[in-house]
Amino acid sequence: MKGFKMNYKKYILFLLIFTVYSTLFAQSSLDNLLSPGRLPYLKHSKLIQVSCFDTTGANKDYISLQDGETAAIAEMEGPGVITRIWITFKSHDSNFLRLILLRMYWDGEENPSVEVPVGDFFGTGFKYKHYFSQFVGMSSGGYFMYFPMPFNKSARIEIENQTGQQIPFFYYHVDYQKLEKPLDPDVAYFHAQWRRELYTDKKENYTVLEAEGQGHFVGLNMSMQGYDGKLGYLEGDEMVYVDGERFPSVYGTGTEDYFSGGWYFNCGEFCAPYHGVIIKDNSLGRIAAYRLHVGDAIPFDKSLRFTIEHGRENTVIADYSSTAYWYQKEPHKKFPEMPGRMMRIPLRVAVPSDALQAEALTSQNSKVKYKIEDMSEHGPDWGGLQQLKVLTKKDDRFTLNMSLPFAGENRYSADVYFTKGPDYGNVEIFNQGKKAGKIYGYYRYVVPGGKITLNNLQAVNGELPLQFIMTGKDKVSSGYMVGIDAFVLKIFREFIPEWYVIGPFPNQKDLQNNRLGLDSVYSPEKEIDFSKTYFGVDDQKVNWQPVKMSKNGNVNLGKNFNPSEYIVSYAVTYIYSPQKQTVPLLFGSDDGIKVFLNDKEIFRKLILRGAAPDQDRVLLKLNKGWNKLLLKIENDYRGTSFFARVLDFDKSLIFSTQKEIPNR
Repeated sequence: MKGFKMNYKKYILFLLIFTVYSTLFAQSSLDNLLSPGRLPYLKHSKLIQVSCFDTTGANKDYISLQDGETAAIAEMEGPGVITRIWITFKSHDSNFLRLILLRMYWDGEENPSVEVPVGDFFGTGFKYKHYFSQFVGMSSGGYFMYFPMPFNKSARIEIENQTGQQIPFFYYHVDYQKLEKPLDPDVAYFHAQWRRELYTDKKENYTVLEAEGQGHFVGLNMSMQGYDGKLGYLEGDEMVYVDGERFPSVYGTGTEDYFSGGWYFNCGEFCAPYHGVIIKDNSLGRIAAYRLHVGDAIPFDKSLRFTIEHGRENTVIADYSSTAYWYQKEPHKKFPEMPGRMMRIPLRVAVPSDALQAEALTSQNSKVKYKIEDMSEHGPDWGGLQQLKVLTKKDDRFTLNMSLPFAGENRYSADVYFTKGPDYGNVEIFNQGKKAGKIYGYYRYVVPGGKITLNNLQAVNGELPLQFIMTGKDKVSSGYMVGIDAFVLKIFREFIPEWYVIGPFPNQKDLQNNRLGLDSVYSPEKEIDFSKTYFGVDDQKVNWQPVKMSKNGNVNLGKNFNPSEYIVSYAVTYIYSPQKQTVPLLFGSDDGIKVFLNDKEIFRKLILRGAAPDQDRVLLKLNKGWNKLLLKIENDYRGTSFFARVLDFDKSLIFSTQKEIPNR
């Protein structure tokens, strides 16, 4: 019995030692290959490179892919781990980054574990752009990926050409370590999935990933574009739900914060090992950014749902696409169906989400034929993925009527979004008998034509009529088609064009931090003398300065005054009226404002806001002759500016800082 106890203890000790040794060996088998700290240690594997080298010994070290062709660029037997992927290629299609698909299959699975457009897989779905991170990037023309990709039995990597034409040159390397022993049971498989939501849902967060099984999330790159040319969607917070939790265990504070930036990425593009902004294009409202989760990988045992808001509480409609990187045990949840080829390309034209769709309008000309055409095979650029196609002949004409979105306004501008194509003609657009613009319709294939802007349009009986007259076509065009996508109506605002401004005067605060400047009386409220010098902030000398509004009607006071924060400034102009009348003054300010007409205060508002047109309205009771309009602008911090216009329906008013009546 005593010998049995001794043998039993030795057996238990042997099991413990064997378990610890086996665990340590299993845990270090991949670590020995991948960790920089293990570089001096001998490797128990064989590096094999699968590449496109010319087997004849010549220099044709590439493959070519015909349109629609799928090529298996690497097929490997396991156990092994891919440690490097490098590719470079040449395509004549401008959208090749989204039209070449990359797929990867592990251990003979039917559904791919990786299915991503090639540009997005390497982080640059918007455009061909050099950048680098710790694991993925593009270095001077070559795309690289260093995420380790283990497999037990087999691995297959495929490329599919959906560009519509041949890819003449496609180069690749796939490096993998062939292992002596099978993978440890704890080793998970690499996955990558691409998604796109062309118009984000106002009721729901954008979904980056919905995974089922056991694994961990390790990275994300996103390509985002607003339809208003702005970056307001960055107000959205990430929310990650693990294993079915009802409240997210990861809840962020803003999209740029998630990508480790700040203030809408106010210092621009950058590349860091684990996060960066690849593209920041303010002209298009585009952001492409990445974040790699290494020490902060997000583990899950049953499921993971990674979502992100688009704007505060999903108030901003935008175009979102993303590539999620994660590891998990197989089998994985089948991916959503990959969108069609042209529904993957970046927006060439961003039609505002609130645009009036042309297919919803009716025409007064029943002789011309119309059809509502699905445009999804041509790209994502048409509002609602449809257009109104009008089948015309030369000299045909038709009229479209639009209901007016703003009460009390009868003059508008209209952005007209249209289509070009091989059978489209040239059409002139009229309003109330006056030519407002022209569309040249021909292009060698169907594309969004962008927009033309029609100014100073006159409304009639609550509607805005636009008449289209087919005037001809390009000599190579095969027809006289007209394609109208959408309209964006805007009030045609004529702002008061010229002012005299003076400042800065102090905007002092009391002990309760109340701003006192709006009600502090300074010299311009007592007299207007353009030749005099006064004393402002810090006793600096200030004078009246003539300024004109900018192209968008804004009068920027900040560029005229130093300091431009915590100040008060004044703007004055004169209005000539041929008769006694009352007209509306519409204005906006950053921040508070007082309005004086003929030395009488008629409006006051103390507020914190950015200036925008028509934030406030007040009636001006004009005398016959010249009237003095004085604005007092109070600023707390950041910019200081204002907008101002008068609704002058009969065009009888004259605005002049010098009280000059022009010759008519």
